Parts: sequence; structure tokens; C-alpha cells
Amino acid sequence: METLNHFAKAKKPAHFMDFLEKLVAQFKPLQVYQYAQLGQQWQVDSVFCNPKQKEEEIYYLLIVTEGSTRIENGIQDFANQHYTAGKLVVHAHGTEALKQNIAQSNYYFATVLNEGHLLYSANGVLCLEDVPTPLPEKRLAQAKLHWKHRGKMANGFLLAADRALEEDHETVCLFLLHQVIEQACIGLIWVFMGYKSDMHNLRRLLYVCTCFSKKPIQHFTGTPENEIMLSIIMKSYSEARYKESFSLENRSAYNFLELVERFMELADELCKEKFIAMEEELPVEVEKVEEEASHV
Repeated sequence: METLNHFAKAKKPAHFMDFLEKLVAQFKPLQVYQYAQLGQQWQVDSVFCNPKQKEEEIYYLLIVTEGSTRIENGIQDFANQHYTAGKLVVHAHGTEALKQNIAQSNYYFATVLNEGHLLYSANGVLCLEDVPTPLPEKRLAQAKLHWKHRGKMANGFLLAADRALEEDHETVCLFLLHQVIEQACIGLIWVFMGYKSDMHNLRRLLYVCTCFSKKPIQHFTGTPENEIMLSIIMKSYSEARYKESFSLENRSAYNFLELVERFMELADELCKEKFIAMEEELPVEVEKVEEEASHV
């Protein structure tokens, strides 16, 4: 049995490890895994300041906690408040949920536990047993079925948003566009990662998507105007329902609709490309996979 001294000797910046100690002290998790790390760079070239470049690291963590109560939002809020040197995207699950997913050979949990970097273990034990992964043909069948469901949901919301706009219900249109992006992101995350997300925060969902493609987040943050529109759509989730003061800030609702329509096209294209890549890696014929999908 291999052990580690609670905190793994990871080659991480001191500020990250310091924060990790604070997180462990606050929430007392059983294990902390890192399953991705991405870097972002910004080049600032302005007549109002000297040219400069900014770099930011994004850490993706799976945190295993005791019991069955989900405390993911609390951990994410803690990270947002206390870790300012970069960004953290948190998934947190109790041991019961972990056991259930392992028993079902869930692709996300199996991959993170088998290939992720264990940063912290409460008992100092490093588990060396491999977690079983789903058969490739089964995973492809599930991915196709899941995208069929989520894509149908997203397109249904998109159709409703278009109808609402035709009847001059702009705030309702934006609320529905929020649902389109949410469903599309949830579908993408399942197809690429095998993870069943229940987040509603669009920015967090887009950051999770960055684990496998930067295209979704670039679609909404590639220009200042697109980023502003994303922020307004995010506000619509609650304000369109509860605040009469909610507005589109002098922007045409058709611009929002077009932005989200193009995102749906992107999401569909990404999934089609992923399915083709998965099919090419199969040890069996695609026809067998299609037959498997009807029995999932």
C-alpha cells in the first residue's frame, strides 16, 4: 500500500497549495483530485497603458466528501472568494455518489480516479486499484442518446425563444435562451466527459467545457460585445422573472437569438466530430453501436 503525507508533493505554485490547505481545513474532504489545468493569456496593447501580458491558471478539481450531502456550491463560492491568483472549477460529491458511479463504470469518475492527480488524501493512502471504465461501444451509445435528449431540449427552448420574440416578449426570450445554452453545455459535458452536470451558472458550464474545447467559451467571450450579451443572458435567469427593471440594455433581442443559434450549431458540430472520433476508436462495427443505443 502506497501512502502520501496527506498533501501530495505536487509541482504547484505555493499560492495554490496554500489555498488547498485552507480549503481542506474549511471543508475536511476525504480526497482532492485535479483532473485538468489550463492556462489563459491576455495581451494588452493600449494607448492608455504600457503593453503587458497577463497569464492565469485554471485548476479543475474533483473533491470527495463524507456522506451524501452536496456542498459543491459552498466550496465553489469559497474558492471564488479566497483564491484570487487564478480560477478554480469545482466538482464535489459524497462517498455514496462516488461508490454508485464507480459501480456503474461511469466514464468521468473512472477517468479522474485512474488518471487524475491526487492532491490530497485525508488518510494518506493512495489507492492503486484501477476503477473499471465503460466499454467503448457502450459509452458511445450512451453519449449519442444523451446528446439526442439534450439537443432536443435545447432546440425546443430555442424554438420557444423565437416564438416569444415574434410575440414581442423580449425578456421571456432571453430567459429561454439561457435554457438553450444550459442544456447544450450539459449535453456537451456528458458527451465529452461522461459527467452529469446539474449546474445553472453558464460561465461555470462554459469553463468546464474548456476541458475538451475552447470553442464554446470563445464563442461567448471572443469579443467584448458577446461577453456583455452573455452577462445579460445570465442575469435573465432570475431577473427576467422577478425584476421589472430587467432590460436588454438597448440591444436588439435578435442579436441575442442569433448568438445562441450559432452556439447551438457549434455544439452540434462538436458532438458530431466527437462521435466520429469515438467510432474510429471502436473495436466493433458502428452498426453494432447503433443497435446498442436502442437498448440503453
